[in-house]
Amino acid sequence: MTMQGLDDVHAAVMAGIRELYSQTVFDLWFGDLHLISLDDKEAVFKINSDFKQGILQKKYADVLKKAVADVLGFEVDIIITSAQKTEGFSITKFSSPPPSIIPKSKKEEEPEPDIGADIESAKVFSQYTFDNFIVGESNKFAHAACIAVARNPATSYNPLFIYGQSGLGKTHLLYAITNEIKNTMPGVRIVYKKGDEFTNELVRAIQDGSTQEFRDRYRKADVLLIDDIQFIAGRESTQEEFFHTFNALHDADKQIILTSDRPPRDIKTLEDRLRTRFEWGLIADIQPPSIELRQAIILKKAEALGITIPPEAVTYLSQKLKNSIRTIEGAIKKISAVSLLTATPITLEMCTTAVASLVTGDKSENDKIEKIFDLISRKYGVSEEDIRGAKRNDNIAKARHMCIYLIRQLTELSLSDIGKLFSRNHATVISSIKYVEGQISSVPGTESDVSDMIATINA
Repeated sequence: MTMQGLDDVHAAVMAGIRELYSQTVFDLWFGDLHLISLDDKEAVFKINSDFKQGILQKKYADVLKKAVADVLGFEVDIIITSAQKTEGFSITKFSSPPPSIIPKSKKEEEPEPDIGADIESAKVFSQYTFDNFIVGESNKFAHAACIAVARNPATSYNPLFIYGQSGLGKTHLLYAITNEIKNTMPGVRIVYKKGDEFTNELVRAIQDGSTQEFRDRYRKADVLLIDDIQFIAGRESTQEEFFHTFNALHDADKQIILTSDRPPRDIKTLEDRLRTRFEWGLIADIQPPSIELRQAIILKKAEALGITIPPEAVTYLSQKLKNSIRTIEGAIKKISAVSLLTATPITLEMCTTAVASLVTGDKSENDKIEKIFDLISRKYGVSEEDIRGAKRNDNIAKARHMCIYLIRQLTELSLSDIGKLFSRNHATVISSIKYVEGQISSVPGTESDVSDMIATINA
């Protein structure tokens, strides 16, 4: 790799790390760190003292590894060398955080969240803010709701329930809420956890007899954020515990914010008493991004990595990477890494090759759409042409509603893209989905019928 390429990667890595720490901390531990070698297996950094090498190894190994992976789009082993040795380099290599050299107490070994010790969390990344969340039609309501909650916790929307499929920015919004509250209301007790972490902690608490400590930790929070709350569904003890935690916090006017990959009514094994409580406040959904938002995300991510993607490549990427912001981010990082590692100019052809593995799902999705049309056509006795067309007689309309609903449930197409299949707009698609949802909740046998159709299509 060229020296210029190394410098570009190093600058991008350091830019990511700089956002995590104060200028003083960054200058002290990363200011003298230099990237001296890089390939698809390992990155070699050099520091000017053995002491700093030891600190980087003990305290910042995982941070450095993640920062490199964020730039390259894939993980590599990290090697840290010290230039202080008189005979060659002192080298430390790790692919996961290494054990500490100096014995420490249990309390000292626990990682402190990087935005304050009064946040109960494995990690909350301070670089995720409202300012760098890219807003479009598909997410602006959820974004506005989160800002309102962050500025005035427990005053209007409590609980706030955000849902949407994976990779659309739900976790970014939770981090942004956490960071906003920490910056504007120091001292507020915040608890941020994943749904499966809550379950695992409860299991451990039951096993070692520390359930009261577990309860105190959650029920004394001022703000509780649970990401992927759907993971507590079907777990009787976990739901029982969370039910009482929810009540305790809500009764004390403490803010509760939850995310899920589906709305409360669609979490099948969730207890009714929790489902109704989740629906007490405000429910906001995040839809897959429109093509305009995808283009804005591509340009913004490219700018952040210091690369320029030509317009024709931006158009191609926005058409192919339709459903997940996370996938788009990964694609831009991969394009940047390929360009830096191979000194290849960023062109449409280069982008097409670089992201080929990320767009291989198109064919299977098209096949699924064809299966949906075929099944609905046979079930309702109407042609695919009529389902897609303008006729509005009762049977065709019902078939069209069901077809739209199933495509929404079983593919990752956006509402706008679904509308294009039927020459209809975004509002009509929403209307069809709500119609079927109403039938499921009010007409006996409809839910079972829909489940059977989904099973047939997925078979």
